[in-house]
Amino acid sequence: MNYESPCYGIHRGINGSPTPQDNLRLELSPNEFQLLSYHHFEIANFKSAKDADTLTISFLNHQVRITGKNLRPLALSIQDRELVFIKLLPTRYSIALDAEEVMVESIEI
Repeated sequence: MNYESPCYGIHRGINGSPTPQDNLRLELSPNEFQLLSYHHFEIANFKSAKDADTLTISFLNHQVRITGKNLRPLALSIQDRELVFIKLLPTRYSIALDAEEVMVESIEI
């Protein structure tokens, strides 16, 4: 697995190309996570605004709302089912991030 960011990870196969996954892990806190099946994925909606992005993902019986900055790469990775996990950005990393990097500020299920 190759970690792209402190907020998300993409699984890369033997040849280094992203590979489709069966599940998406949502890290709600250091002590709690949820696994959702990509096979139950229904629709995703990405909206970008001046100060924040919102990514809404619908699974069978679950809706996930992720807010933060520069979330477009997450939406595109979900499209290809290559995203392994999404987690909140630890506060200690927020100062060190480049302005173009993904920053997940909240995850609601």
